[in-house]
Amino acid sequence: MHKKIRELSAKRVKYLIEKQISFYKWNKTYLDWIREELLEVEQEIKENNSVYLEDELWDVFWDYLCFIHALENEWKISSVEKVFERCYKKFGERVGYDGNWWDNWQEVKDAQKKELKLEHNKLYNNDK
Repeated sequence: MHKKIRELSAKRVKYLIEKQISFYKWNKTYLDWIREELLEVEQEIKENNSVYLEDELWDVFWDYLCFIHALENEWKISSVEKVFERCYKKFGERVGYDGNWWDNWQEVKDAQKKELKLEHNKLYNNDK
């Protein structure tokens, strides 16, 4: 199912770009919409309304997917798939791929930050 949703969001962004829809301002459009949707999520949490809350959470998720597709189309990220790969690696290492909670969350997080810095420096030829 997640693949189908990702395909739909990619089609949406492609359509907005190809048709040059006037309201579409690249990634900024979705970043703004995510902020608005989060406010709606907060409201539904306060109202203790699971039906509308679930709907609003999907709006946030949808806008986030479209946001990363927009970033991909702008060449600001290598790919949407890479974002998902990084997420799985990051939290898989922190939580444990087998689902068992690790007591060393901070230790793993610190090691990941060092690894990320090395990758960044290598990519951008920055020796700092």
